[in-house]
Amino acid sequence: MSFPVLSWLIFLPVVGALICLAIPRTNVGTLRGISIAFALVNLALAAFVFALFDTNESGFQYVEELGWLSRFGISYSLGIDGISLAMILLTATLTLISLLASSITDGKRAWEITVFTLFLSGAVIGSFAARDLILFFIFWEFMLVPMYILVATAGGPDRAAAAMKFFIYTAVGSLLMLVAILSLHFIAADLTNQPTFELERLMSADLPAGTEQWLFLGFALAFAIKTPIFPLHTWLPNLYRQSPAATLVVATMLAKVGAYGFIRIAIPLFPDSAATYGPWLAGLGIVGIIYGGLAAFAQRDMINVLAYSSIAHLGFIVLGIFADQERALLGAVVQMVNHGISAGMLFVLAAMIHARTGSYELSSLGGLAARWPAMAAFTTLAIFSAAGLPGLNGFVGEFLLLSGLYETRPVEAIIALGGIVIGVIYLLRLVGRVLHGPASQHPTTGSGDVRPLEAVTLVPLLILIVAIGLYPRPLLSVVEPATSAAVTTSVEFTHTQSGNAGGPFLPASSEEARAQP
Repeated sequence: MSFPVLSWLIFLPVVGALICLAIPRTNVGTLRGISIAFALVNLALAAFVFALFDTNESGFQYVEELGWLSRFGISYSLGIDGISLAMILLTATLTLISLLASSITDGKRAWEITVFTLFLSGAVIGSFAARDLILFFIFWEFMLVPMYILVATAGGPDRAAAAMKFFIYTAVGSLLMLVAILSLHFIAADLTNQPTFELERLMSADLPAGTEQWLFLGFALAFAIKTPIFPLHTWLPNLYRQSPAATLVVATMLAKVGAYGFIRIAIPLFPDSAATYGPWLAGLGIVGIIYGGLAAFAQRDMINVLAYSSIAHLGFIVLGIFADQERALLGAVVQMVNHGISAGMLFVLAAMIHARTGSYELSSLGGLAARWPAMAAFTTLAIFSAAGLPGLNGFVGEFLLLSGLYETRPVEAIIALGGIVIGVIYLLRLVGRVLHGPASQHPTTGSGDVRPLEAVTLVPLLILIVAIGLYPRPLLSVVEPATSAAVTTSVEFTHTQSGNAGGPFLPASSEEARAQP
């Protein structure tokens, strides 16, 4: 396709943000109308790409190449496979939902929210589409700015501390990754006499074992902070608690970029080191599952429950990425999509509840089902989705992930299953406390039950929850070739560089995997 569709997907939100920058802050209706229009067009474009995507092709599609700082080996190189396409479509969807929800629930700071949500969306989509490491780093860094400003200007009473903590954590990870990128570039240039930052070409460099390990750790720490993996998670609950809840719908994609970085960059570039450190990272994923679940159970604030629940769900994703099994990796990617949908819907509902009650405290939210039955129904289905109820989207990813994990690491699978049980307990507790507990005396506004515009915001997410749960084939057909290729590539490079007959990412369907003890 000659039309630069990926560039349009990246820069349409940026153009929308720049237009909103020129609009007076007092003109709230125009701000929201323009931002929603740009988000809607971008979603339509992403859906068009999804519809025309060749599911029989495992490589990159819609590739864009442009000479840019060629003297230094830097190029404007974009391309997507099934994994990145799923993440881009999810980002475009959540951007529109976030802006719609903000227009309903956030009466203040409309200018900041519309402008920087669009900037954030463009940066996240760029991260998923970049095939050059410097380009990826630019988008990675650009994500930091709008999120920091969103929290610092439109957040809660402790927003300054939360924004600064997020900035420090992310900046440290970014510095480590930049050092690793530059080091890899110069080392690969000496080995191949081809200075480049392009991923596919860097994968051919036969790095010394010790050098590869240090480079892997530089990338892995940056991705672990962003995901976040326990114990590098402490910025996330603070950030979520101080952010406007509706903006968190799209902000959840920051963690997905970290997990995507492992799949797209760290493992393909450094397969031997990924084999060495993968079990440790998977172990930290398990710790995150149990810790996140127990911490969520102990919270008395709805946003904090959702924050620690996200840490637990991201632990599952990390475990699937490093499970050494193709089906588990497929489940991890599907779960990245599912978490964005279910968590996004829960954050929208939390924003709507807060707009009515002025509180996120569980003790102030009892008996909401009697007052707002439609909202209670939406909330119940979103929570059941997060809990992995069969027939809803969360079950699909969890089943693929755990069934694949059990083939290679049965003990870890059983522990992770225990994490699911913990998740069901605290999520049912949340339902009981908020919807069916003793009626709270906390004052509420006269907003009433779900209004038409709120329904327009919630129904698309509900449709996705049910559709993926009952018929996941369209999503799986797009993602599966890419996950299969990712596993196969890791096996080939591990075999080539180490001389082993197999590797830590050997597909369980192969005869060699079956023969392994």
